[in-house]
Amino acid sequence: MKKESDIPVSRAGKTLRRQNAPPRKRQGEVAELAFMHKAAKLGFGVTKPYGDSERYDFILDSGRRLWRVQVKSTQAMFGNAYCLNTHHSVARHKKKTYSSEQVDFLVAYVVPRDVWYVIPVHAVGSHLAIRLFPHRTPKRGGQFERYREAWCLMACQRDGKPREQIVVERRCALLVAGSECPDPRPEHASSHVSQKRRDMGHPRMREGRVLQGLKPVLMKEPLSQR
Repeated sequence: MKKESDIPVSRAGKTLRRQNAPPRKRQGEVAELAFMHKAAKLGFGVTKPYGDSERYDFILDSGRRLWRVQVKSTQAMFGNAYCLNTHHSVARHKKKTYSSEQVDFLVAYVVPRDVWYVIPVHAVGSHLAIRLFPHRTPKRGGQFERYREAWCLMACQRDGKPREQIVVERRCALLVAGSECPDPRPEHASSHVSQKRRDMGHPRMREGRVLQGLKPVLMKEPLSQR
């Protein structure tokens, strides 16, 4: 079994380690630049709001929806996990998590691993900080590993066809264990549906099904005569 120090990291991560960690504000600015490059490269429209009065850092345009995104970054490893702060300050010594009225997604960048997490804000809940395991397989990681590189959540076809320029890997199209779609909508947060069951709702699948045990409902008289 490989030791933690034996696991390779990205070239960017090595450079940052040699130069020591930048000040927190500078690290945040660099993470925002990295996010803009990543999102634009994937085909999203990226907009930066004027000023810093809002809780979100960017607006992402999928062609069907506009998403409010708060960008976070970490390069600090505590124990066997990277620790990410998921709160903002509302007073000198008071911290508060983001709400769905303020932000749609928290997008986290693990700098030494060059890995992104696209996390719906409702999935964070009341956690002021979360632990990420980009150096592990999703099965061996924590509860947020399902959101690793989950850019498809912001270009989901259930919200309508996204813009043609967007090229992302769709989790719901992968037929492997642990690849189910991490639905961004709160009502589906704890009930992931398998690809086979989702396919049963597809029009082409419905055409090929044989419906058994269904009896037609007959009206005794026309509605106009009631």
